[in-house]
Amino acid sequence: MKSVMYLEMLKQQAHLKNDAALARALNVGTNTISQYMSGKRIMDDEACLAVAMKLDIDPMLVVAAACIDRAEKAGQQSLWKVFMQRAGHASSATLGVGAIALSALLINFAGIRNAEAAVHDVQAVQYFPSAQSPADQIHG
Repeated sequence: MKSVMYLEMLKQQAHLKNDAALARALNVGTNTISQYMSGKRIMDDEACLAVAMKLDIDPMLVVAAACIDRAEKAGQQSLWKVFMQRAGHASSATLGVGAIALSALLINFAGIRNAEAAVHDVQAVQYFPSAQSPADQIHG
């Protein structure tokens, strides 16, 4: 179970000795933690958020893990796996979007043509993160 990994990580990071201490830290019953750990029950979004906040990590990581676990428990494939794989690329795409938009504005901050090019560049990076943007094709 992928979501259990985050519970174990929290136990280790917070130096919690057992599941009862983890239950107290998350303000849930020990039976709830036992069910999470055994896979009989999967964390809901609120529990995922509580774990993520205590770990100081992106909540989407924990929520996605729980969604994947729910799908696997039901014998289904989860689109969350695909989403999370793509999300790994989204970070670099987001940086690219910012750089493209900023460079277009620095070249000519009042020019409409550059603003339009920046919008097209942002769209290209969002939909085709590994593709060359239209401005890159024109300029080089």
